[in-house]
Amino acid sequence: MFCAALRPAEPGDTYIDDTLHYKMSVDHRVLVTEPIERHRENAEWWWRGQVPEGVKIDHFYQLN
Repeated sequence: MFCAALRPAEPGDTYIDDTLHYKMSVDHRVLVTEPIERHRENAEWWWRGQVPEGVKIDHFYQLN
């Protein structure tokens, strides 16, 4: 998944609203991303447990 705030819109894109994104990424931490420096470059999100090998997830998402 790509961050809509950091990527230009593409034909066929589907978006989730900010409230749902917040719940999934902050409250439940089922959407995870890299540290902000890398996130600004790549603008990607992954489902927890489906992060590609070699991708370093932000420490926030590793906390219980």
